[in-house]
Amino acid sequence: MALYIVLAVIACYFLGNINVALIISKLKKGDIRTCGSGNPGAMNMFRNYGFKIGLLTLLLDGLKGVIACVIGWFIVGKFSFSSTELGKYIGAISVIVGHIYPVCLRFKGGKGIASSIGICFVLNPLVAGISLFVGFVFIVVTKMGAIASFIIIATPLIFTAYTLSLDFMANLPAIIIIFVIFVMTLFAHRGNLLRLFSGNENKTDLFKKLKTVLRKK
Repeated sequence: MALYIVLAVIACYFLGNINVALIISKLKKGDIRTCGSGNPGAMNMFRNYGFKIGLLTLLLDGLKGVIACVIGWFIVGKFSFSSTELGKYIGAISVIVGHIYPVCLRFKGGKGIASSIGICFVLNPLVAGISLFVGFVFIVVTKMGAIASFIIIATPLIFTAYTLSLDFMANLPAIIIIFVIFVMTLFAHRGNLLRLFSGNENKTDLFKKLKTVLRKK
């Protein structure tokens, strides 16, 4: 089993190293790391490259989370049925670590929210869908992207952890992984939280950017 876990961790970690925001910005003859907040993630892409590019980044980063869960499920699942579910969580945390701390980018990556959204859709699609809608409405109304991000991922992660806790000892590794994923994304947003409390947090007017897209049509 250890070999399968190692293989899953390595595969999903390097999947996380693929920074979609950076690749797209380079294709656009720019570098997202020099724009806005400097974060190579979907929210900064929304702010600096518009709604369509931001949405594309969000979808592709989310797909990374989905693929990582599938890879973990497939590789670790070769060992036994009981480890198949655990494989999803191993893939999930590995891709988040790879996204936030990518060795290919000198350990300076994104904040892991979009990939976490993809993971949440694998773990609990209904709750993740509702949370995504609520988070979208929240960011349209308040323009606070950081808070909306936590709304989107916190609810499905907490709900999944709660359902797993009904058989606590059997699911303890998965519960720990969910907790670590949330703490890692929270820590990655420490700068946003400090700016939020000081009243200097960058705002994202998604509605304005969406209206710009519709006007062009």
